[in-house]
Amino acid sequence: MKISFIGSGKVGAAIAYSVALKGLATEIVLTDHSSDKAHGEALDILQGQAFCPQAKITSGEIVDTADSNIVVITAGTPRRADEPRIELLSRNAGIIMDITKKVVALSPDCILFIVTNPLDIMTYLAYHASGLAAGRVIGMGTALDTARYRSYLAKQFNVDARDIDAYVLGEHGETMVPLTSNIHVKGLPLSSLPSYDEEAVKQIANDVCSASGQVIALKGGTVFAPAVAACAVLEAIINDTRQLLPVSVFSDKYKTALSLPAIIGRQGAIQALDIPMTPLEEAALGKSIENIKTYITELKNILPANL
Repeated sequence: MKISFIGSGKVGAAIAYSVALKGLATEIVLTDHSSDKAHGEALDILQGQAFCPQAKITSGEIVDTADSNIVVITAGTPRRADEPRIELLSRNAGIIMDITKKVVALSPDCILFIVTNPLDIMTYLAYHASGLAAGRVIGMGTALDTARYRSYLAKQFNVDARDIDAYVLGEHGETMVPLTSNIHVKGLPLSSLPSYDEEAVKQIANDVCSASGQVIALKGGTVFAPAVAACAVLEAIINDTRQLLPVSVFSDKYKTALSLPAIIGRQGAIQALDIPMTPLEEAALGKSIENIKTYITELKNILPANL
């Protein structure tokens, strides 16, 4: 199993490190616009091999990613001070489309895993630029937000976070939709717990929407939780577990990329599933979808590519 990383910044390197610790790959290739950065991160991971599952760990250029089974794309540029969001979108869009075309030419049978923000829009662009089936172009999406949601719920109600089924859907961004009406703990409704508090659940849902901003304000960026969430998706692909995870994939129904619960296996996102929602939650998801489409429409007006 060869996994290549396009982008070796904090998040890309953390995902690669987590992949190495879990033994998910026999070969890991790190690339970056700074070859020294990629080389340094590869060396840092390599130097722990005596205490880790064994893998070939190297750095290189995009050409060295040839014949990858999975390509993880974290490359992109951060937003500058006072910069309109559409300018960031257009700049990262160009980067993602160029990288996608080069990667797929080298690894035509790969699965693309997109982590670059704004995530749903970059997933949409990568899907259209790649020519791959929709299920083989997967954005990390709200798998990360869902991990945060479950972790916060577990802390509040003193249960194992791995036992909680709760989902965040829609955009990985400001309009994400944490579902409060369909939360279970090992098949039991969360509301059946003696400590259940509806207002606490609503507050947690609000906190999840601002969770990344809180971490960014405190330490400058989110790293560890994104790496864990990314590895959960990668592990489901590699081990063909058919795990149900909310990832961003292009939807024929909605004509955009967004996060819905999907069965994840060796072929990628195999099937997106509907989940019961209240009318208010359905309306919120509709607004989230429209928000994603708004930015895609803006990009269509400034990018030369046919989207």
